[in-house]
Amino acid sequence: MNRRFEYDIRRGESDDRASIDLELTTHTLGADFKWDAKQKSQVHFGILGRYQDNFANPDTGVRRLIPDYEKYDLGSFLIGEYRLSDKLLIDGGFRYDFTRIDAQKFYLNTRWAERGYDQEFQDFIVENAGNQILTNPVFDYHNFSATTGLRYFDENQNIFRFNYALSQRAPNPSELFSDGLHHSAARIELGDLRIDSETSHKVSASMKRDFDRWGFTLEPYANFIKDFILLEPTGVEFTIRGAFPVWSYRQTDARLLGIDANAYVDWADRWRTEHQFSLVKGNDIENDLALINIPAANFRNKLKFAQPEWRNFEVSLESNYVFRQNEFPPNVTVFSPEQQQDVVLEINTPPEAYHVLVFDSKLEFPLGSSTKLTTRLTVNNVLNTNYRDYLNRQRFFADDLGRNFILQLKLNY
Repeated sequence: MNRRFEYDIRRGESDDRASIDLELTTHTLGADFKWDAKQKSQVHFGILGRYQDNFANPDTGVRRLIPDYEKYDLGSFLIGEYRLSDKLLIDGGFRYDFTRIDAQKFYLNTRWAERGYDQEFQDFIVENAGNQILTNPVFDYHNFSATTGLRYFDENQNIFRFNYALSQRAPNPSELFSDGLHHSAARIELGDLRIDSETSHKVSASMKRDFDRWGFTLEPYANFIKDFILLEPTGVEFTIRGAFPVWSYRQTDARLLGIDANAYVDWADRWRTEHQFSLVKGNDIENDLALINIPAANFRNKLKFAQPEWRNFEVSLESNYVFRQNEFPPNVTVFSPEQQQDVVLEINTPPEAYHVLVFDSKLEFPLGSSTKLTTRLTVNNVLNTNYRDYLNRQRFFADDLGRNFILQLKLNY
């Protein structure tokens, strides 16, 4: 059971009701079976059933962002692998998912016509209530996924992988039905009833090599997505509460190209450095534009000291440098009533690059023959750096989290 509240200032009112009040109840039943009786092969089979009921409290006095809906999921998968030789392993899999979404949603007559639904979805209308209509959209989705790959091990146990994956994803209720002010993000979000399933074709490869005191892994990939679902700013809407940016869901054909690189060096028996670099390029192929909200390139480096004799003591200092995202879609031009002219709303412009340090330490204390207490102290953003992350929806309003201490106690028994 998941109860979600979002609050806003109620002008002229003294009550403390939430502006968004959602209650999502989920029931999930799954089972799987793994057969690995033979040395050269194994098979894994599973089924999943899920029922969700979302209730949006109508007594908030605010138009509901997400409507009441029931969601049914039924899926099944089969995956297997076979060792062709000591050096070559082949694997593959298949999955089928059925999804049904049955919603009860009110639309303002103006919004219904503005979105063009009056021409396509008249059969969804069940009641006309003056300036709004009650609709009952019901959508069924049949999605298929498949994967196949090869793994090759050479004499030194270096590993080479190649994989192809086909996957489909049904839209979620937010992408279909969002219609109003999302208070926690301070923006108006609009879904689209026309959104269909995404279809992704992903090709990836990896090479992992280990030497005496160092090693590395390279993992390039290419992902081509038909009907990719994205949320982007499209304008501004003026309300009695003020002006809010409008973010709309849409679909396009997209291409994602990226690479992940990892390396480590054992400088001495107790000293190690670890290095990670990630880069991804996202493009809207249909409109020849950069995709919104693509992570910027980042580079992580960690210096680690370990002394097992001291209760498995470990301490590390990590440097995380995030580059500025220089590829982003154009900003939105809107009309300003105050200036009586069109102005550029720089809502897509990414923040500057930033660098943060993370300190981490660990100790283990045996409390018996089978019981162990692990303590860990982590300090994020050690230098209390002011920065804003491109993927943080709150970056328009405030800096990201400053210096943060986390003490973790974990008891294994």
